[in-house]
Amino acid sequence: MSNALSNARGSRGAAMLLLSIPIVLYALVFLTPLASIISLSVDNSALGARFERLNAIDADGDPDQRAAALLADLGAMDKKQLGEAARLLNVEKTGFRTLILTTGKNVESIDPTMDGLVAFDKKWGDQDYWDIVVQNAGTTTWRYYQKATGLSVSADGDLTFAKGGDIYLRIMGRTLYITLQVTLLTLVIGYPLAYGAATGSRRTSTIIMAIVLLSFWTSVLVRTTAWVVLLQNNGLINTILIGLRLTSEPVQLIFNRFGALVAMTHVLLPFAILPMINVMRTIPKSQSDASRNLGAGAVETFLRVYFPQSVRGVLVGGGTVFILALGFYVTPALTGGPNDQMLAYFIADFVNKTLNWGMASALSVLLLLIVVILVATARVGQWAVSKRQGDA
Repeated sequence: MSNALSNARGSRGAAMLLLSIPIVLYALVFLTPLASIISLSVDNSALGARFERLNAIDADGDPDQRAAALLADLGAMDKKQLGEAARLLNVEKTGFRTLILTTGKNVESIDPTMDGLVAFDKKWGDQDYWDIVVQNAGTTTWRYYQKATGLSVSADGDLTFAKGGDIYLRIMGRTLYITLQVTLLTLVIGYPLAYGAATGSRRTSTIIMAIVLLSFWTSVLVRTTAWVVLLQNNGLINTILIGLRLTSEPVQLIFNRFGALVAMTHVLLPFAILPMINVMRTIPKSQSDASRNLGAGAVETFLRVYFPQSVRGVLVGGGTVFILALGFYVTPALTGGPNDQMLAYFIADFVNKTLNWGMASALSVLLLLIVVILVATARVGQWAVSKRQGDA
């Protein structure tokens, strides 16, 4: 009895140990980076830690005290810290970088009063500059989300929509629209290929699978570059069109929406085809044969017998393509025009060029929220359909 109990405990311990390995890996490769991105989107320690004295004074307090606290904070910064604070504040308002750097370098010669600051530089008499400093002097901030959504909080505490502040919302809308277009194209093109691979002869299936897997194993950058070569004005496609006299001059096929859609569809097509093939191969051929024997035509058999059972593969393939396309960067950047760039392009721009990690993180979190909302909506819709079918 004791041996059996000991063996059971040992088995449970081994199972828990094996289970802990994927949980730890999941936390390291997914949860930890996600938590880091979320924290970066609201983190303002780079500025908050630099303006400790100014933070201790009420925003509506004595102007001279605020001026003295600001000068004391700037004087306590070294050259690197001063440059970082100037860069971050300059993101909020152009001209802040020069103002902060010159004020910080001459802090000892400036009278620690509001009049002394204004006498040094008239910009310190502009309330907008003070409002920006006060709003960005805390350890946490919502300014990145406010910029991403165009929403802001007025001095009275009211939520307002900044004029022209919907630029990133429009980019998100464009991203969703392009993603939906690519998803539909991959399904329309991929379904017949998957059907041929699943129901065709061994030779047909082998050829289709070889083409799909060859594309799948080729680098995204290589496939995208190939389309740039094919679609450019002096490329192969335009050469053929002109040679066949279908056009007298090259057609603009690249650096626009058409080029982006063609290249993205080609890159993502295997992700739609493979799930559909897997589902289609589980559909018994005998069902279609029985339908034909009962008098149904080929079209009716397909629509009423075969297609409903393949919808699961269509949903899996379409969902996979949709989620992958949302984060596409390289392909639309190389084949699309200025008005065809997706949200990932601007996230990369904030990371690589302006070094604005907070804004890049906020846009990444919003993109993640879009995916979560869409997936949750799809699950709710699936549950509603299943419940309706069960009640029927």
